[in-house]
Amino acid sequence: MNLEANSAKKKWSKTKKIVVTLGFLIVAAGVLVYLNFNKLVSAALNQSFQSSLMSEVYDLKFENLRVNPIQGTIAVYNVSFEPKENSEYPYLNSFIRLHTKSLTLENVDISLLLESHELALDKISINTPEIELDVNGSNPILFPFKPTKASEDAGKKRSLDAYFLHEFELVDASFHVINSVKNRDFTIENFSISLRDLLINQDEGQDVISLKNIYISLAKFTGNLTEGPLKHAKFMDFRLMFDSVNVLKNLDTLIFQFRDMQAGIDSLDVHTKDSLFHLQMDVFKLGYLDQSILLKGLSFKPNKTNAEVQKNYSFQQANFSGTVASLSILGINFDSLMYEDKIFIDEVLLDSVATGIYKDNTKPKDLSQFPEYLGQTIAKIETPLWIKSLKVTNVELTNEEKRPDGTTAIVTISKGTAEVKNITNLAPNGELELSARAYLAGTVETILTLKFSYAKPQFSFTGSLSPFDLPQLNPIIQAYSPAKITKGTVDNISFSGLAANTTASGTLKFLYHGLEVDLQLKDQAKWKSSLVTFGANTALISQNPISENSPERTVRFTAERDMNKGFVNLVIKSILNGMKETMIMSKENRKEFNQLKKETRKEAKREAKKENETN
Repeated sequence: MNLEANSAKKKWSKTKKIVVTLGFLIVAAGVLVYLNFNKLVSAALNQSFQSSLMSEVYDLKFENLRVNPIQGTIAVYNVSFEPKENSEYPYLNSFIRLHTKSLTLENVDISLLLESHELALDKISINTPEIELDVNGSNPILFPFKPTKASEDAGKKRSLDAYFLHEFELVDASFHVINSVKNRDFTIENFSISLRDLLINQDEGQDVISLKNIYISLAKFTGNLTEGPLKHAKFMDFRLMFDSVNVLKNLDTLIFQFRDMQAGIDSLDVHTKDSLFHLQMDVFKLGYLDQSILLKGLSFKPNKTNAEVQKNYSFQQANFSGTVASLSILGINFDSLMYEDKIFIDEVLLDSVATGIYKDNTKPKDLSQFPEYLGQTIAKIETPLWIKSLKVTNVELTNEEKRPDGTTAIVTISKGTAEVKNITNLAPNGELELSARAYLAGTVETILTLKFSYAKPQFSFTGSLSPFDLPQLNPIIQAYSPAKITKGTVDNISFSGLAANTTASGTLKFLYHGLEVDLQLKDQAKWKSSLVTFGANTALISQNPISENSPERTVRFTAERDMNKGFVNLVIKSILNGMKETMIMSKENRKEFNQLKKETRKEAKREAKKENETN
């Protein structure tokens, strides 16, 4: 039995050897065929590229290639795509370089590639490449449009007559852009592109491109700008999506159309070229179909102190800084903006605005500067503009001024709201309306409405201040005058007026009682030149009306405009001049008031006579 078992075992071993030998031969033959097939595909890819016009400008190299003929997948390794040193196409002004460890082509028609050297496939995937783009023209041209005579004789043709790609993915690329035209240098980290259904047609002298959608993202962007107002910029998490894109591009024209676009940026950080200012933004979102833009966490602040910034100016110049919690722009007509250079917006909303203004009044005024009213400033904007409404809520404003004597005056406005309607340069006979409500010195509620003419330099204004204790206004009064209110209560302040280019006039009602003013008249010249001149060496009227039987004093006021200052200064002067006229009447106002008193007495006598007759 053992002999039989050993004999059977020996027979099986021979069979096994034959099978193993045949298997080895088959595998070896398969490997040889596979390697040869890879070489054939590699040669076909090279020949496909060399037969294109692009090979006249760029070199394509790769070290290894693997083919899965069943799935139609080609994996290419250690790929480089670089411009040649010399080119016969002088109109090319920009170049691209690409290096990647792997590039995958999916669903390739391998038989077509081998037979005709034409590359037809569904998807291209490039993972973690290194890309450099050198831009040397305002309209970058990277690839030739048509062959030179020598290229045409050699059988070269345009890069593509027509080409369709179902899907393209570039993942986590490092991107370096050098713009020689504008002297800019950008570095991008983790740059990714995903696009679907790309169709390219090349006609004589132009490219026609369409795609279903494209999504672009990057983790971090940093850029240095030699020219222009900005010096350095960086942001994080950029997102950009286009849907249904059509592009027409030739030597001097680029037409870009799409159905929808969405964009977003986080953590924007920009420094101006002079290093004076620093702009930051937490969130930016744009929606084309939504017709909206949203910005959150905005801040605009100087990198230096106000005193250091002021060293850059020879004349009085206001420094601005501030933060905005959110800015929403709604109802934007993007088509008018992109294709017609017109700005049409339904509504702009700003919330939680904190603004600081600093001015050094020890410097001389620039007498050559004449600020215009808002109507004329907007009317002069060249781009057609129409913003239906602008609303601002939760405003905090701090105005700080260094006075000629070196001391500092600070005025605060809090809990402010404002709405501006009809911001446009398309209605020359219309008006811009500004309505605002805020608290002066944190306690005095103030309401103000201004209407600016677009046709001529003038505006009307109306407003009121709610009841308050007059000493609460001391921070504002002492900022502009040597006066101090020690006692008194305001029952009502209401006013209206019309401001022309050089003067303003109107009426004001200032009702108050228990007024006591400390006039610090150590410097008469300073007193006479101050904005608030409550009177000197003249008895102030301590209340209005003087008694229960006396009429209220409603006065007319005039104010001369400081032509080197804007409309806000003129409104303040008008109100303060009206208050002064109430307490120390001019001849004209006194005459009108005396006439009013006579009429009031006559009316009182008539009423008393009627009452006696009735009794």
